[in-house]
Amino acid sequence: MPMKSSTLATALLLLTTCAAAAQSASDATIVTAEQVAQIRQSAAQAPSGPSVSRPIITAAPDALNLEYRTGKAPASVHTGQAELIIVLDGAGTVTTGGTLVDAVPGTNGNISGKDVTGGVPQHLVKGDMLLVPQGTPHVMVPDAAGPFVLATLHVPRTGEPAPVAGRAPAASKLINHAADLPAMTEKAKAAAAASPRFFGGDTILSLAPYRVGLEYRTAKGIASVHKNDGEFMYVLEGEGVIVAGGTVVNPKDLGANIDGDALAGGVDHRMKKGDWIFVPKGLPHLARTDGTFVLATLHVQQP
Repeated sequence: MPMKSSTLATALLLLTTCAAAAQSASDATIVTAEQVAQIRQSAAQAPSGPSVSRPIITAAPDALNLEYRTGKAPASVHTGQAELIIVLDGAGTVTTGGTLVDAVPGTNGNISGKDVTGGVPQHLVKGDMLLVPQGTPHVMVPDAAGPFVLATLHVPRTGEPAPVAGRAPAASKLINHAADLPAMTEKAKAAAAASPRFFGGDTILSLAPYRVGLEYRTAKGIASVHKNDGEFMYVLEGEGVIVAGGTVVNPKDLGANIDGDALAGGVDHRMKKGDWIFVPKGLPHLARTDGTFVLATLHVQQP
């Protein structure tokens, strides 16, 4: 029996998405805002349920997923992972802390429950971001108008990292509201003029060793290679070019990174608001723009 057209379209979309996310470690993985919209549509057409998950970028061991939530799903605790949540659309309440109700063991060290009691509810809207530490009960409930569309990323974290000699521990920042981003962007823009790295920055979220940073990019980018970390980037505002691959010109070994003046032979990727890119460790890259180009960035350790 032939597939219905909608089923075939969904299957083809998922194959395309998986293929795009399975590029070799020598390539950057790009998912445009239009492709994210297609992934969302695929999730919306899935069999009914309170929550449907679809991959945006898979970069083992990390997976950035789209979650399409139309109702209250079971509460969770991730015992060995922190969870980054970015609201792509809609609104809902995320309750964190407290205690799971009727907790039962799940897979991969997770624990699920019917609900959370004694937690702190936080109402989130489009553009808000939240970090949920490992071992923290949490439950998500969309507003009645629904759906609640999220980008989520689980990152390994089993405890506080060892302190760096001579440096005070970084303060955690677990929530950032979209309404705060314009002021942060202006602050970063002002700092960019005097920055030796040709961009201004601020901290959106922080839970050591992870930091979601805001980067205001300028016309002259700095070439960089991260020896141990992959980097997720999400375009918050404007548009620009991310060059990936090629060779670093005038490289300077800074320990964890190699920086340089430019890239020779790289591939230009024009990025705009709502686009995602993942740059694997060891891949030279550079970001630049002739206008406004604001990124949210997160480094993740790659084996």
